[in-house]
Amino acid sequence: MKLRVARSREGGEITHYDLYKIETKKGMTVLDALFQIQDKMDPSLSFRYSCRGAVCGSCSMLINKEPRLACRTQLSEVQKEDMKLKIFPTLSDIPQGWNPEQEILIEPLPNMPILKDLVVDMSRFYDALVSMELWVDSIEGDEYHLQSIEERKKIERYVNCILCAICYGSCPVNAINQEYIGPAALAKAFRFSEDSRVTNSSRYIEAAKSAKGAPLCDLIMNCVKSCPKGVGPGGAIRQIKSR
Repeated sequence: MKLRVARSREGGEITHYDLYKIETKKGMTVLDALFQIQDKMDPSLSFRYSCRGAVCGSCSMLINKEPRLACRTQLSEVQKEDMKLKIFPTLSDIPQGWNPEQEILIEPLPNMPILKDLVVDMSRFYDALVSMELWVDSIEGDEYHLQSIEERKKIERYVNCILCAICYGSCPVNAINQEYIGPAALAKAFRFSEDSRVTNSSRYIEAAKSAKGAPLCDLIMNCVKSCPKGVGPGGAIRQIKSR
């Protein structure tokens, strides 16, 4: 198995692609392959990772032109899978020399500045969450704020968001409009607006309806197709827009 990996200098664009031959074994993931490259072939290769179990969202990257978590993407399955995403330039630009039948292409997550190799600057993604104040302010006192199983089920899928930014990287709107706060922030706003324990839920919807929020979404649904945790931000955005 061969991996063609995007390389870049610090704070720049992709300058070239390096080709590595991987010694594969059963159950090997893309992240395992990157470890092999870093440990045995090229210690200068930069990429993010942490939990290795699809919980932290750190290892988001473009794999064969589809945004995925490297830790849960099996090498043996990459060339068989197709998210059927709506294409935009980063997903359609094919690097010279890439042979899709014999090589797996690894690139940084789109729609964010590249820091080095497969590491991108996530500031824009996180700043959107902060700008919308997507948290619950504490309430003084010792009273419990309980939630029934039925109430929890209403927000279950949105709670599962791990902030991996794959939806952000797959979004054609984010590709052309840096002001758009993105699918994850809007899904989280909807999650808080529907939480039975929140007393001022309307503020989250008002934040989502800002000029940089839901009005910019074209409901293309790349975010739904690519989300590794089944959050489906598009459904939340559709409901926000309907209000």
